[in-house]
Parts: sequence; structure tokens; C-alpha cells
Amino acid sequence: MIKTVFSRAILSFAILFSLTACKELDSVLEKVRPVLDQYQGKDSKNDALSRQDMIAAIKQALSQGVSESVSFLGSAQGFRANDLYHISLPEKLAKPADLLRKLGQGKQVDEFENRLNLAAETSVQQAIPVFSAAIQGMTVQDALGILRGGDDAATRYFRAKTDATLRQRFLPVIEQATSQTGLSRSYKTLVSKISSVWPGINEQAVNIDQYVLDHAMNALFDRVAIEEKQIRKNPAKRSTELMKTVFSRFAG
Repeated sequence: MIKTVFSRAILSFAILFSLTACKELDSVLEKVRPVLDQYQGKDSKNDALSRQDMIAAIKQALSQGVSESVSFLGSAQGFRANDLYHISLPEKLAKPADLLRKLGQGKQVDEFENRLNLAAETSVQQAIPVFSAAIQGMTVQDALGILRGGDDAATRYFRAKTDATLRQRFLPVIEQATSQTGLSRSYKTLVSKISSVWPGINEQAVNIDQYVLDHAMNALFDRVAIEEKQIRKNPAKRSTELMKTVFSRFAG
């Protein structure tokens, strides 16, 4: 598109220059100039509309990618039943927890690990408004840079624009989730049992809210990257006609 517009502009300039150089064709030039001006004006208008189409397409793709990522991670398949994103016990508690299992107290360990993942699933559902704000605040340069960028260009943009805001937004949600899902209670119970067989472990051993936050953030951005790549590479993932048209031209 851009190359075509540029070529047409050069051609128009060349024609005008040639005609201007021939004094005897001044009368012809005056007749031709309005036609060329009208042609160039229409082409610029089409180019402007095309830029808007590209921006709209990338915003549609980003909204779709975020929505599907949050929907996936916010379900039982997101963390609890997913080998890729499942949150295991914090490293400081892993060995003591194994000892508890050997002592026949694995139920409390399993309950705690399940609630870790449940809290993450609950928290990621709050991501959409933050991502939506980032999409709406996107400049023309941002959108075109993402469209023409690598497979994870949008994800890198999101991480740069939303990481701090998401952390601020997620932390109170996670704190609430750890309470609602029983994670806080489960953690206290687990630590109490661990301390009886593993001295030195107390409730300050791990910041559970921060632990869940870090895992939820990493999983969210990883999933957005996966969705972004699929939209770029797989035409079947492009859910609107505009996305199909624009990405077929830029992403193949």
C-alpha cells in the first residue's frame, strides 16, 4: 500500500516536471493538473482510511487475545489443571511439605496448593479493564509498530504499559482472593504443621500474596503472547473480516 502510494506520487511529480519543462505545453499542463491533483487527493484519502483500518484491526486482535487469555486462565484449566501454569508450593515449603506427606498429612498440603491456584484464577479476571485502557490509549505509532513487529510485539507493548498498573490492581484482589478461597487459613494450618517437624519455618517464611501475584502475572503475559502469535499465524483465529484482511497482508 505505502509503496504503491509512493510510486504514484513519484510518477505524478515526474509528469508535472516534464510538462513544466516544455513551455509549449503550458496549456496542456493547466488542463492536466486538476486531474492529477484529484487523483492524488483520492489516493491519500484511501491511504488514510487504510491506516485507520490497520489500527482498528490491531485493537480488535489485542482485545480478542486478552479476552481469550483471561477466560482461559480464569478457569480451572488455567492454573489448577494446567501443567504449564500450575502453581507449585513455594520452594521454602517444598521439602517440609514432602515430609508431611510421608507422615500421612498430605491432605493439608494438597488443599493449600489447590487454593494457591484458585487465588490466581480469581485474580486474573481483573486484568481486562487494565488491558482495555492500554488498548484505548494506544497511539497510531504504537498500533502500526505492533502490527509490523514480531510475534510478541503486542505482548511486549502490554508489559511495558501495564505491568506496574496490573501489579497494583492485582495485589488487593489477590489479598481478597487468598481470604475468600481459604488460602490464608490453609497457609497458617500448613505452616503450623510444618513448624512441628521442621524448625525455623513460620508464617513469614513466604509472602503468599506476592507469590501468587508473580505467578499470575507471568502466566497472563505468556498466554497473551500465545494468543497473539496464533492470530498472526493462523487465519482461523482472526474473528472479524477486518482482522482477516489486514493480517493477511502483514502476517501472511
